[in-house]
Amino acid sequence: MQSELLVLKEQLKARLRSDDPEYRYYKTIFNSTGDMIAVTDGDVIFDANTSFLNFFESNIKDSLESCHFPSLLEKVEKFGYVYEGYQNRHWFDTILEGTKEHYRIGVIKNGILHTFNITLKRLEPLNNIYIATLTNITEMMGYKTVLEEGIRHSVEDRNKTQFLLAQYDKAIEAATLVFKCDVSGIITYANKALSEVLLYGKGELIGQHFSVLRGKSIRDEVYFSIWESVRGGKIYKGTLEIADKVGGSHYLDVSFIPIHDQEKEVVEFFSLSHEITDVMEAKEMAVKTLEAKNKFFDQVSHELRTPLNAIINFTDQALENFEEMFEDDESRELVKMYIKRAYKNSQSLLYLINSLLDMAKLKSGKETFSLGQHDAVALIRETHENCSSLHKNTNLEYRLKINVSMVPIECDPLKFRQVLTNLISNAFKFTKTGFVELSVEEMADEYWIMVEDSGTGIPPEKLSTIFEPFEQVSNQDQGTGLGLSIVYEYCKGMGLRLQCESTLCEGTRFIVIAQKLTPKEGSEWIL
Repeated sequence: MQSELLVLKEQLKARLRSDDPEYRYYKTIFNSTGDMIAVTDGDVIFDANTSFLNFFESNIKDSLESCHFPSLLEKVEKFGYVYEGYQNRHWFDTILEGTKEHYRIGVIKNGILHTFNITLKRLEPLNNIYIATLTNITEMMGYKTVLEEGIRHSVEDRNKTQFLLAQYDKAIEAATLVFKCDVSGIITYANKALSEVLLYGKGELIGQHFSVLRGKSIRDEVYFSIWESVRGGKIYKGTLEIADKVGGSHYLDVSFIPIHDQEKEVVEFFSLSHEITDVMEAKEMAVKTLEAKNKFFDQVSHELRTPLNAIINFTDQALENFEEMFEDDESRELVKMYIKRAYKNSQSLLYLINSLLDMAKLKSGKETFSLGQHDAVALIRETHENCSSLHKNTNLEYRLKINVSMVPIECDPLKFRQVLTNLISNAFKFTKTGFVELSVEEMADEYWIMVEDSGTGIPPEKLSTIFEPFEQVSNQDQGTGLGLSIVYEYCKGMGLRLQCESTLCEGTRFIVIAQKLTPKEGSEWIL
């Protein structure tokens, strides 16, 4: 084989004689190109141009003919380079198939990888001699690598950004109430969160004018002011009452943003909101509570001063007449009256202080209840008798109506009697003519213990608040407004329910509701 190659080489030299002008012409072209060109049989290099020799100078400067061509090419698998032994064939067989215009090889020089596109052409008419052309694309591959890396990072950044945007969008959809409308105020988009809060179905708001969301408390001048402001390109931020589909009220912290086109013309409006209904209700409740407490303290201060001033005045007058009462019957009667009045005011003051202490204990959870099974009939009869003194000096009919022989309930007997006493006392306080009645009725699985009167009644707007501390039926009422609140808390502590029915100017009925109990053997009943 080697001898055949030498013969081919000699034949090649004979055809391209150095003194042949045509040879010199082609040799000049051969050496002037920047591509690296070699004449080879795939193993031995017969000839090479200047670019080839300069690149491989350190390797083949003195021994071109003995240079093993494949040894110059590196086995670099990263980019799928052609190399000797590829798929059990000569390295150049793949290239000669011509399925690609060119193939790529790698050459390491001075520790640096250089990349070449390589093409092989047969040197006619010789079948086993090839012209190998190597085009250096190292710099281009560097650009390609940078570009590919940049594209990869760009794609990764884009995907990451899209993922984050999707998460942000999801968060906004879940936590923020969003709608858009055109310049005419027609809603063009409403997100799921807004629709659900305002009780609308999917897409039901689209096509409606956004005034459908206007709350009852928004006055015309406020509504039109907001609309004109955003139509003029200004952002509106504030708290607004928004109406839902069934007329309910919601308070939203609203940002209403005009959207401009490239010509800075307003083309639509974008609204971002957060519901703060709970906050507004809590604020309103806090204001009401503060007002009620201020009113309470004013009332308590007045109520405390009134009996104290009376006690001081009557005691002072009694002391002034103290010496004279030993000599004069009229003076003794006068001193006695002063002492009685001082005593009565002392009782009122003691009742007020006890009420305040009771309420403080109930609110702090320190009040204790001695619960047990008791016959409510006995407790009711006893309380009715104890309150008979309230009937004196009145024209009222004071009635007791009991249609059952025994009413076993679970209660604290002392506090149960106090509940009834307070309710009866209240009935007498607000009834000038007619009756006050204490009664018991047996229901399916309950007992209803009722205190009813034909008094002034309670205004409908007060019915929902009469059991709250410091509340009174009217501003002219005497007292602190603690009595019914204490009654309510006592009932709750004993597991009883308290209801109120009232018609203004006709009367009121308070109902204490107890669950029926089966008497236990050996229980001690209050008879």
